[in-house]
Amino acid sequence: MVNSVGKISAETMLISALKVAEINHRYIANNIANADTPGYTQRELDFQKSLDAVLQGRGGIVLRTSHPRHIQIEKEGVVVEKKSNVLKNDFNSVDIDEQIAKLTENTGNINIYSSLLSKKFSQLTTIINDLKR
Repeated sequence: MVNSVGKISAETMLISALKVAEINHRYIANNIANADTPGYTQRELDFQKSLDAVLQGRGGIVLRTSHPRHIQIEKEGVVVEKKSNVLKNDFNSVDIDEQIAKLTENTGNINIYSSLLSKKFSQLTTIINDLKR
């Protein structure tokens, strides 16, 4: 949420970072899954540009529904770069060791974001309970 001064709240930042990290996780997992696919070009998510796009509300695609009870699905706008450094004879550009390291780093980031968000909600719960007394 953006407050009246135009600053983004910590909760909004953490939730957006979690969304982008989850999308990044899918890209990394897809690269790992295609490590032996001939001709596959790995894809990388530009985390900062994607986070900026999500925070600014740019690039989102809302799918059209044909019935009022259909679930509205919104796809966040992300920035993806194809990395075309061909390392193998089968023209596959995936370096499995690099992808495992990225997956580990991204998992750590997800854990940090979710822990911080959990702490923030815990503080809010404490404040609400104190106000009830």
